[in-house]
Amino acid sequence: MFILKGLLRAESQENTLVYLMLRGEGYARAIASFYDIPVNPVQKQLARLEAYGVIVSEQIGRVRNYRLNPRYPFMEPLTALLKAAVAAYPAELKSRLLVQRTRPRQAGKPLISAQGE
Repeated sequence: MFILKGLLRAESQENTLVYLMLRGEGYARAIASFYDIPVNPVQKQLARLEAYGVIVSEQIGRVRNYRLNPRYPFMEPLTALLKAAVAAYPAELKSRLLVQRTRPRQAGKPLISAQGE
């Protein structure tokens, strides 16, 4: 979904910013696979946003990890705008964005929803 069409340059830019805001950090391939889009547009947006100072990155092994730049002067209004955009997203996409699994479950352990459903 491209909610901020008149304000941002591309849908991949909105996707990247929303992903980094809600997940805290990420890398190009993870963002692209989450939204099921090619990696190249995400990489271009990450490079552009880093050049403008909106995000910062660090090299972890062979992966460049990105996060929002807390020193960006307009971070508070930007996050407020992104949160408003996320409020307009479908419930399924919002729940997928908010649930983050970072390691596999123990073998045989029952699956319990994070929202208590």
